[in-house]
Amino acid sequence: MNAREGLHLRRCLLTWISVCGLACLGLAQDAPASPDAAAIQAYVERAVAAYAAAVLEVAGAADPPPEVVVRNTPYLAHYSPQTNRIVIPYWPPEESTVTFFLALMDGDEALAEELFAELFDWFLVAHELTHWLMIARGFEVDHYMSEALANDGAVAFYNLYPESEERLLRLDILLAAALEQLADPTPPQLNPVTYFNAFYPSLAGDPFRYGYYQFRFIRDSIARRDELNFAAFVTAVSTAEVDAEP
Repeated sequence: MNAREGLHLRRCLLTWISVCGLACLGLAQDAPASPDAAAIQAYVERAVAAYAAAVLEVAGAADPPPEVVVRNTPYLAHYSPQTNRIVIPYWPPEESTVTFFLALMDGDEALAEELFAELFDWFLVAHELTHWLMIARGFEVDHYMSEALANDGAVAFYNLYPESEERLLRLDILLAAALEQLADPTPPQLNPVTYFNAFYPSLAGDPFRYGYYQFRFIRDSIARRDELNFAAFVTAVSTAEVDAEP
């Protein structure tokens, strides 16, 4: 993106903020309640616009917002810096993923779908956008801290919407139940940070092991929600002042 395009993007986003404001999106309540891919696409695009506008309001610099793709293969939620795309899945995903979520919720289909939707089609949208933010700002940390901080950024973003607290607390309850079904995969002779970083590729391909860490990261961020401020987070990432110690 050249300077003229960057200035145009910045002006468009600033105009959008002044006319609409962040609160008008109602992102805490407006996430789709059905597994309809088109509805999820529309919601995530609104979330991307809101997140990018919130970053711009704090940092005063415009990075091209990511494109949104809704699909279930070959991976679930992720951000690709190579394509500047955020991929978000929808229910029902592939059979193996459905089986995993059913196991987490002790066979309860309604709770399995609720956890999937609240996690992938709501919370992890802001999580992946925080990965976009950190990469766009050249903020580099190890895998463990990257995932932990992505959840801090997501909670900080949803803190912009006071009505989000109820939804965060409901997600926390669901994740607490899910964690009862997952064993800590960390070998006794290693600490979690060392193990997670050393074996990240294999962990990322195993939902039972990766889920244990990610769910704990999210619960920790939710527990610290009163400490997490989006403007402070964006400023710290933009100036490389985030505490990178686990």
